Amino acid sequence: MRRAAAGTQDPARPRHPRTLRAAAVLWLVAAVLLLVAAGSFAGSAALPGSDSTALTGLAAVLGALAVLQLVLLLRLRRGRRSARELLSTVGIIAGLPVLVRGTPGLSVIAVVMLLAVVLMWLPASSAYFRVTDPKPRKRRGLPGT
Repeated sequence: MRRAAAGTQDPARPRHPRTLRAAAVLWLVAAVLLLVAAGSFAGSAALPGSDSTALTGLAAVLGALAVLQLVLLLRLRRGRRSARELLSTVGIIAGLPVLVRGTPGLSVIAVVMLLAVVLMWLPASSAYFRVTDPKPRKRRGLPGT
């Protein structure tokens, strides 16, 4: 596969729509905020009188979630439909419960993730994925034939 020169657009690949670029920025912001929250919980675990096991576990989960988002963000930028689907799943599963519960600091991260999910499924973003990573055609016929 031929790559385009630095600073030029590959003619075979369409330009990322604004909605998808905005979603990517929001995912990056969410990952950074999750890493900050993980660091905060890890720091709180070192304080005397705190439930260090729970805070350390929460820090580890938030850190892992941030790393997962960053890895999927790279795939999203390459136009992978699977990354959009996995980021949507992560955003909904992690974002909705936090938002409903109303945890003050984490609710901001949840809103950012859910907004990114919405942006990834707007018509301009969906059209981009239809071109860059189309769904395989379903084969008709009996199984095994």
